[in-house]
Amino acid sequence: MVILLVFGLFVLVLMPKIKTYFELKEIKEKNIETMEKVKEGPEKPSVQEDLANLEEPQVKPEVTPAPIPASAYLSVPFICQAPLQTEENWIYHEESCEETAILQAYLYLNGKTMTKEEADGEILKMESWQIEHFGSHHDIYADEVKNFIAGYYQIPSEDIDVVYDANIDDIKKYISSGYPVIVPIMGNILGNPYYPYPGYHMLVAIGYTEDRIITNDNGTRHGKDFSYDNQTFYDAMTAAGGDIIIINTKTTTF
Repeated sequence: MVILLVFGLFVLVLMPKIKTYFELKEIKEKNIETMEKVKEGPEKPSVQEDLANLEEPQVKPEVTPAPIPASAYLSVPFICQAPLQTEENWIYHEESCEETAILQAYLYLNGKTMTKEEADGEILKMESWQIEHFGSHHDIYADEVKNFIAGYYQIPSEDIDVVYDANIDDIKKYISSGYPVIVPIMGNILGNPYYPYPGYHMLVAIGYTEDRIITNDNGTRHGKDFSYDNQTFYDAMTAAGGDIIIINTKTTTF
């Protein structure tokens, strides 16, 4: 009888924990493996190097687009959407994924970083701006994200691209050209085990290999360089509308 009780306790309590442990271990190993693969490819120039090499704009002849490199990676500073990562901070920032994804792309293109405290204050300012100009702090999709970026950062609309019904190659093209990609997704399809609320979400894609998309997934403190296989990422993106947003400039003074 005692043996049966012990076995029952093992099945009900310990087995799920053991299963979760190995699932998370596998995810971590896959993320590490993906980053090792991307390091094997040619290194992308930093934003500062790109800006230093810019020349005066000039009309260039049309050329055949170059093939998409097999892998690419951008060193985009990671910010969790609850930057202070306390229980109280998560309450404030439960719905701050859009602002945080935008902020990460902005910082990278501006060649800057922020402390956790600075990021926390900035995200709160972004939320206040949205309430003032959009009427409330709510889930925003591609067109509203573009309006938000243009209004909050005073960036010309023509410097913000929205690609409707995007595919994985669209994401890879922008990343290989040096631009982080802001992606609305559905968390329940993405299946990140660290998400406390796996619904509508937004993150920034910063790299890729042949079969995986590398992200700064601000929905979790474990989100730096978090990678997803292409099909899962595409399905999650499509379920959220299928559109992506890119701040398509390295010359704007923010």
